[in-house]
Amino acid sequence: MGCGPSKKAAVDEPYEPAVGGKPMQKPVDAADITLAPAPEPEPDPPPAPIPCDTYKLDEEAAQCLNCPAGWLMGRETQGKKAGTSYFYTCSPCGSQWKMPPGDAKTAPEPTCTCGALKTAHTVCGEWDPQPGTEPPTCRCGFTKDDHSPCMNYRVNVAAENFGDCKCGFPKDAHEAAAFVGGAKAKKQERNSSDLREKMSQKKYADCPKYEVNLESANFGECKCGRPKAEHSPEALAKNAKAGAAAGTTRRDSGEMRNKFVQKAKVQCVKYEPDLTAGEFGVCKCGAKRGDHTDAALAADTGAKAAKQQDESDVRAGFVKRTVADCPRFELNMDPSAPFGTCVCGRPRAEHSAVALAADAGPRALVKKGSAEVLKEMEAKQEEIGTGIETSGAKTGVAFGIGNTVRTASEEAAELRKAINARAGGADKAAALNDFNEMMKQAAPAAAPAAA
Repeated sequence: MGCGPSKKAAVDEPYEPAVGGKPMQKPVDAADITLAPAPEPEPDPPPAPIPCDTYKLDEEAAQCLNCPAGWLMGRETQGKKAGTSYFYTCSPCGSQWKMPPGDAKTAPEPTCTCGALKTAHTVCGEWDPQPGTEPPTCRCGFTKDDHSPCMNYRVNVAAENFGDCKCGFPKDAHEAAAFVGGAKAKKQERNSSDLREKMSQKKYADCPKYEVNLESANFGECKCGRPKAEHSPEALAKNAKAGAAAGTTRRDSGEMRNKFVQKAKVQCVKYEPDLTAGEFGVCKCGAKRGDHTDAALAADTGAKAAKQQDESDVRAGFVKRTVADCPRFELNMDPSAPFGTCVCGRPRAEHSAVALAADAGPRALVKKGSAEVLKEMEAKQEEIGTGIETSGAKTGVAFGIGNTVRTASEEAAELRKAINARAGGADKAAALNDFNEMMKQAAPAAAPAAA
């Protein structure tokens, strides 16, 4: 060891005396020097674990009370340092073999199942309690006390407490900046090409050009048998170009109609609707309008087809109904007669317009006094066979209330009594009678009834 000459150099080449009587050694060659091997470098300790997204307490984790706060101790399991302890931290991540400086912990720190401390995990920005957790725990693994109100207040309509935000905190717990419109995160703008790339691409039909099949039963089907929606934009664009590039031929309506299914037409020269037919649109020949040729339909068009007719001519063509032979309609007031029946026994609808007009004129009111009314009542009683002897003799006909036999004077007294009672007394009845007589004399003579 050392930098002295090798044994071979000492034997083969003796020393030569130097000036002054002192021996001088020959220079050493670098190839004859043997160096000691360099020591192997110390391996790096295992890397610190990366904190996970959801914190979950590891109740069996080592307490590491001999480490400073924020540090944990692990043990190497591979290599030359297997079984050697190392120290690591996750804020920021790092590991080393030596004990880090600092005072030892006074209490164990909560550790996650991923191996990192709880303080190395990140609390999410929105409180979202997970069902079945006790105490209530968010999806990030932290409780509500570890969360803080968000900076963008959004009312939660499904919350138990009115006005709570979607972050789980009440409205009063938010700062003023959370209610400003500018505090909302601006969505990243994306163009149409970026959105189309993220959409699911459908497979198009292997058809170079879309050509509609006019003879197909399905609307819009191409001649290749696939619908229009399954063709590529290139195939649709080829058919959308105008001119010779489109490969289409314009056809008039007559040529297109010739390709349609032709139905048999009737041999009728001119279509004329039959107004007396039971079915609408039937020609006088008996066939429907749709069964006529275009020439037959065209022959009925023009001014000559629209013939104007007088009302009398039109009414003459209608079906005439039977009219009752009654010169004047007079309503039958008999309760046993049907409603609207004339005195002739026929209903009102069977009378002519002249008979109805005769009854439509104004009628003059005829005022009658009580004496005249009594006279008409006596005449009516004589007509129906319940007349009373004027001489006062009794009759064998039973009439009146309770079918009692009364004389004419008794009947007149009862009638007078009823009139007085209805008028409110004999004096009022006499005054009313005098008033009726006066009005009757003052009224003009009634106009004669129309013949």
